[in-house]
Amino acid sequence: MDGGSKQMNNKSLRRQLSGWIAVVTIVSGIAAGVCSFYLAFQEAQELQDDQLHQVALLVGRSGKAVEPWAGITKAEEERDPDARIIIRSLGSPARPGLSAPLPAIPSNLPEGFQTIGGEGDIWRLFVRTLPSGTRIAVGQLTAVRNETARDSGLRTLIPVLLLVPFLIVLTAWIVRRSLSPVTELSHLLDQRGDTNLTKLPEFDVPEEIRSFVASINGLMRRLAEALEQQRRFIADAAHELRSPITALTLQAENLERSASPQERSERLQQLKNGLTRTRALLNQLLSLARQQSGAVAAAELRLDHIVRQVLEDMLPVAAAKGIDLGCERLDEVVVTAPVDALAILVRNAVDNAVRYTPAGGTVDVELYREAGEVIFLVTDSGPGIPAGEEERLFEPFYRVVGTDETGSGLGLAIVRSIADRLGGTVTLQNRKNGPGALFRYTCRQG
Repeated sequence: MDGGSKQMNNKSLRRQLSGWIAVVTIVSGIAAGVCSFYLAFQEAQELQDDQLHQVALLVGRSGKAVEPWAGITKAEEERDPDARIIIRSLGSPARPGLSAPLPAIPSNLPEGFQTIGGEGDIWRLFVRTLPSGTRIAVGQLTAVRNETARDSGLRTLIPVLLLVPFLIVLTAWIVRRSLSPVTELSHLLDQRGDTNLTKLPEFDVPEEIRSFVASINGLMRRLAEALEQQRRFIADAAHELRSPITALTLQAENLERSASPQERSERLQQLKNGLTRTRALLNQLLSLARQQSGAVAAAELRLDHIVRQVLEDMLPVAAAKGIDLGCERLDEVVVTAPVDALAILVRNAVDNAVRYTPAGGTVDVELYREAGEVIFLVTDSGPGIPAGEEERLFEPFYRVVGTDETGSGLGLAIVRSIADRLGGTVTLQNRKNGPGALFRYTCRQG
């Protein structure tokens, strides 16, 4: 059922536009036809009224006496049905021989246009008093008038009705032609390979979909950058794993050739240490992959509790190196984020500071709120950061040359990945007042 409803919702934009425009065209054509017919009908009636008026004026200008009745005979009426105009003096009897005899007209009928009925027919009259004092009526059957008016209205209606289907076909062609760039772009995308992420052309694209094409190009650019980053990450990971695996293989071979128990014990210890480092590297790789996937759900938690727990876990390591690890400020801070992600961020930041701080140094941690933001700081008294390498430290597998500390080079890369996913910012720079580095993580509270 869900699949069917989804299929029904995938309507063609071209069909929708053509359908709606066709409906509007038909409704507009019908409305225009009705209005045209009505106006033509009324205009024909007015023209026939003017005709009666003009005939009445001509009768008065002839100067001759008006017969009691005048008009056409039945034979003349059959030869020219549209010329059914009868002239009659008021009070005279009806003329025989006409198919529709005019009824007796009262002598006191007001002047001007009048409508009277007689013997089932309705007549339209124009009553006028001649200079001689004779009052006349020029009449015409309303059925004839209406027939003439309808013919005039139909002559104006037929072109409108014929124009409607032509407009529908023309509209469908225009819509199809206007949407052809979208079809061409879809065909262009279908013909591309999986690795072809070049930009779509924007020079011949309608303005209405240019922003959509620009968004697709932006998405392709980000995908290309992500794929390049993944390829570089895989290459670096393979390189980083090759060295410890090669070392483990050599240590295993040396262990196999060891003769004395003491030598075997020493090489076995080296093999264990190598396995420990390799396991730590794999854990860091898995942690980075997990954070980049963004599959962990967020929850409301106390960040100060996480910082306190990390400091308690790191105290033995700092004490073993003679480092003074402390907390200058620890405010109560509530944030919404994955628990594991923030724990890894705090742990890696503190571990990095303790690792690169020489014996007898200090590492200070701060957590507080300021202007609606959460700020987490880790300050150490280590050697600091070489100039120009502040951003490179966040690249995977990058390590500062000249240090004796061993590591995977993934700690700060994982921190940057977590910060980006949580909408925060992270920086690492040299301290302004003395040697050492300052780690800063900032995010919105809530």
